Amino acid sequence: MKVLFQGKKSFQKSLGIALLCIVLSAPAYSQSQEQGGPDNHKFLYGIHLGFTDNQFDLYSTNGGLIASQDGTLHTDGSHYHARGFRLAVIGEARLGRCFSLRVMPGVSLFRALKLESVRGEVPVDVKFHPYRWGKVEPYLTSGLGYGYDFASSREDSHNYIKPLNAHDLRYTCGLGVDWYTRYVKLGLELKAGFGLLPPNTSGINSNSLSYFHNGATFCLGLIIEG
Repeated sequence: MKVLFQGKKSFQKSLGIALLCIVLSAPAYSQSQEQGGPDNHKFLYGIHLGFTDNQFDLYSTNGGLIASQDGTLHTDGSHYHARGFRLAVIGEARLGRCFSLRVMPGVSLFRALKLESVRGEVPVDVKFHPYRWGKVEPYLTSGLGYGYDFASSREDSHNYIKPLNAHDLRYTCGLGVDWYTRYVKLGLELKAGFGLLPPNTSGINSNSLSYFHNGATFCLGLIIEG
């Protein structure tokens, strides 16, 4: 498999192995629960694979222009989009007929310009599902999420744009639909996250050329639970 990001190969390999172990262990743990379909389980476990659209702003420490990999120049404070993906595991507990509590720890990755982001995220959502028609159940979500950007510790700051905020706190909201089968529950979800922390410029290193601040993030994801 082609390495997604340059450098930090050992970290990427370890991260990939850890994610694979988590993804494989979640369905196995789910199967050890009481027999029956997902309707009979008070606790559900699964995986989430999503494709993201990430908004961000650029900041230049020298007030100049920032050159992208294709040679295009961008001004300080410009607003851009970058596409990436997210992989997470899910733990969901039913709190009654209409509510569930859901935790979705995972990793998000995206790349644009000279910007690379590898973020660990732990969102906690309340899921509201008041109606169900046959095997189909629509729902709404709302919650908070904590994130840490591993790119903030990158040493080679001259070749890469680093994040202003290593730590992030976000408000999340979304909507989706679950489809119940005999053994698993399939879901399709659209989710948005909005940062609650302003850009932290106090730690800017004048030796680095530029930084970025994360804006709103939108994710379309596929969920499998059992």
